[in-house]
Amino acid sequence: MNDRTFRLDFFIAIAAVLISALTAGTLFYQTRVIGDQFAATIWPYLSVGATYDTDGETIDVTNDGVGPALIRSAQLRVDGRSVRSWNDYVDVLAAEPDMRAIWLRTRAAARARPGARATISMSSIGPSSTLRPGETRTLFKLVFVSNVPAQVLTEHALTLDLCYCSLNGNCWTLRAMPGRINRETQPVSACTASAAIQSYSLGVSIPSPGAR
Repeated sequence: MNDRTFRLDFFIAIAAVLISALTAGTLFYQTRVIGDQFAATIWPYLSVGATYDTDGETIDVTNDGVGPALIRSAQLRVDGRSVRSWNDYVDVLAAEPDMRAIWLRTRAAARARPGARATISMSSIGPSSTLRPGETRTLFKLVFVSNVPAQVLTEHALTLDLCYCSLNGNCWTLRAMPGRINRETQPVSACTASAAIQSYSLGVSIPSPGAR
């Protein structure tokens, strides 16, 4: 009788342990599903777009996601060379003979028509930047008053490397080459770099050809 009682108690204890483990596993799974569902409601998704036309060029970054994008790092490369600011890109353009000729024509048109001058707009982006859902930020805009051949503006390869995170700490990287088809964002465990693309001037007129 005692042996039967012992065996019954043993099986009851085993069953209780199995039920507890099953319950804990179910709760863990439900918690994970709820966490994934919540994360999906605050995911940002960045994309970089570029427009090249006879008036100049525009480079934008847009948050197409449903949550804010917390920028942790932004880096700019021109022809594979890392640069600190959009001004460095302007210097590269200014060194091109075709571009200098366009600027000379623009300056001549500005003298004939006051106010008709070429302009540059720049925007910094880096670790202190946040893009709200649906927000588009113009990073660089170059506007001329005379026709600009598209091949002149696309002669130098631009690359933007962005790393950004959501509110719950999920992070992604994006390597974008304006004017080209870009790959999807890639998830990463964390943003290891901390860099910014600077703008040292806003809405200024194009400098004289060859000026630094």
